[in-house]
Amino acid sequence: MQRILLVEDDSSIVRSLTAFLAEEGFSAASAPGERRARELLCEESFDLLLVDISLADGSGFGVCAAAKERGLPVIFLTAKAQAEDRIQGLELGADDYVTKPF
Repeated sequence: MQRILLVEDDSSIVRSLTAFLAEEGFSAASAPGERRARELLCEESFDLLLVDISLADGSGFGVCAAAKERGLPVIFLTAKAQAEDRIQGLELGADDYVTKPF
């Protein structure tokens, strides 16, 4: 079973996406912020990260950089729709950038 790390501080989005991913056969863990996401990256194995840019503690950009150091694919799921944010995310190595609502 593929493992996904969902880095999101909105609990309703975490619940919805976790349930959807489980229905599709994925196992999902979640982190509300950059610090916990970095801890989980060191403690567990993941196949993909779904990351919000705006987090309660830190930035999704920092999580993306840490994931890319480990060779993990990253998809940003964020309300930040400005071209500058999209460009920065993709330049950091994100594999895709999806704006909310989705």
